[in-house]
Amino acid sequence: VAAAVEGRTAQAADHYTAAWDGLAATAGQYGPQVRAVQRALLAEAVPVLLAAGRAADAERLLAAPAFDGGDPLDDGRIRLLRARTALARGDAPAARALLDAGIVVADLREGEEELSETWSAVAERLVAGDAEITDEVRATARAEHPLPARYDFLMRPDS
Repeated sequence: VAAAVEGRTAQAADHYTAAWDGLAATAGQYGPQVRAVQRALLAEAVPVLLAAGRAADAERLLAAPAFDGGDPLDDGRIRLLRARTALARGDAPAARALLDAGIVVADLREGEEELSETWSAVAERLVAGDAEITDEVRATARAEHPLPARYDFLMRPDS
């Protein structure tokens, strides 16, 4: 966490990957709380991996089975991370499908913009394809893919 806070994203990504691998190797030692530990580590690690340009590693963590042997981790925060990872891997249609299916992030704080930012980034990539995202692309994306009210947690005027 300290490396990420200090802007050493690549190092933080390495630390999170090592922590994940360590948890996977020792999951049986955690008892019933391993599921909560796994979810917390995913919520912390995946954004750092994406910031470090390591979408394949993020996808690997998200694809891992639940360490407690139960149902796969699939709450709203995890689905949002899956959408962000799909976008980072270049699969905007898959990211959009996750958003269209509905994502409810129970621990989303008022004013947090991760959902709206993800929606906008997906819309822009769908409009631009492989081309550069310009102001014109952004305007077209906003017009063709307006932010659904269920994802609008903005606490500032839309610009």
